[in-house]
Amino acid sequence: MSRGISALFCLSAICCGLIISVACVSTCVAQDYPLANESVDCASLVSSDRNAEAFSCFGRAIESDPASAFDWAGQGDVMNNIGYYYQALIYYEVAINLEPNSANILTSKGRTLTRLGRYDEAMDIFSQALELQPDNAYTWKSIGDVYTKRHD
Repeated sequence: MSRGISALFCLSAICCGLIISVACVSTCVAQDYPLANESVDCASLVSSDRNAEAFSCFGRAIESDPASAFDWAGQGDVMNNIGYYYQALIYYEVAINLEPNSANILTSKGRTLTRLGRYDEAMDIFSQALELQPDNAYTWKSIGDVYTKRHD
């Protein structure tokens, strides 16, 4: 099996909820799938919709530092990008447990809940985020999105 196909197989396994532990993620990323440009960081891969590469990149980062809330949240972002919202929630929960005072991670979780139509839960999460950082524009925009979706 080629590296690319193998990487997509690992990503598919994650998406199906088959892999949720650091050890399993490590197995997938241990094959060291090369990034096209080593200077590109994981987050920029997410924003470029290069999700398989981003998943592999964040997986290597988690393997290197399992206590990095940023990297766990990044995996959540990848899952969000490809529509696997329940898996995204798992990654965000790990990130929140590692960094409970991150308004941005809380907001990312809230946005996932919004996509699932769980508006009340999302608003509760956004309230927590605003307690931590009252001027967080990302959170305020997310609250506006909930109000818009509720009235669609």
